[in-house]
Amino acid sequence: MIPIIDKLEKETGKILVFTHENPDADGIGSMLGLYRFLKKKGKNVECAMKDAVPEVLDFLPEANNIKPIDPKKEYDIAILVDAAGVFRAGTKINAKEFIRIDHHIGGEFYGGYDTIDTTAPSTTYIVANLLREWEEKLIDKEIATCLYTGLITDTGSFRHNNVDDRAFDMAKFLVKKGANPSYIAKMVFERNKLSTIKLLQETLSTLELYEDGKISSLIVERKTLQKCNALEEETEGFVNYARSIKGVEVAFIMIQKEDLKTWRVSLRGKGNVDVRTIATYFGGGGHKDAAGCRIKGEKEEVKKKLVEKIAEELRKSNLVLQKV
Repeated sequence: MIPIIDKLEKETGKILVFTHENPDADGIGSMLGLYRFLKKKGKNVECAMKDAVPEVLDFLPEANNIKPIDPKKEYDIAILVDAAGVFRAGTKINAKEFIRIDHHIGGEFYGGYDTIDTTAPSTTYIVANLLREWEEKLIDKEIATCLYTGLITDTGSFRHNNVDDRAFDMAKFLVKKGANPSYIAKMVFERNKLSTIKLLQETLSTLELYEDGKISSLIVERKTLQKCNALEEETEGFVNYARSIKGVEVAFIMIQKEDLKTWRVSLRGKGNVDVRTIATYFGGGGHKDAAGCRIKGEKEEVKKKLVEKIAEELRKSNLVLQKV
């Protein structure tokens, strides 16, 4: 039996399933799918995270059972999904033992029960495989919906380079288990608020290109969020507009945090540059075509650093002329 399954099968204590701050569909889908399965197994389990559920994901089964993380509450096991380490929770987790389920390269390791597959198209894919191995008949429509949602979003609707036959095989399995592709797509991609569209309009006006159009950037300042009466979570996916421009190899978006000194940076590539290398340089991480980090500094200073580092990686890949 797979070690984590054997461990959880025998566990009688308190279990927490949690994911990273600024959560996405893969993190929340993995958390909710595993949480519901463990409940069906009769386990004493809770799911929690630092931030509220993004409105676009409020349709997910069990979403109303997600609690804010209570740093004072102690758990026997805390299972982190879709993150490189407990630090990504953004707050203290009080547990006797940690287990990580993830598909990111590197990060923290907590022991033999960690289940990490860096080739997997999503963390929901890993969770789905574990649940199939454990007791497939317990995977119901609600669990399948959570897992399918994470799969389609983390693969960019099956457009990213992390897509292979396994992704389609898993999608087929989850649809057979009750996931409705049309419904999920509508809920995820076709429920934009007016504030989101206004924010997108403002954000696209900040578009800049560098290195003969090989690099593109977008910026979201706090005052822009306030002007549009929008939340930071509404910027999800904005960077893809910058990446979609013909000739662009790397795109990034800088989102100003509440302290006005920190910028949350999301980087996207088209396969020729490993943007994870760039994010790691600034203390972040991620995947080859999608990564992120946080950088402190003034807007122009941070933007300059990013463009210089990206240009350096482009030169290594012979995508721009070498400096003389």
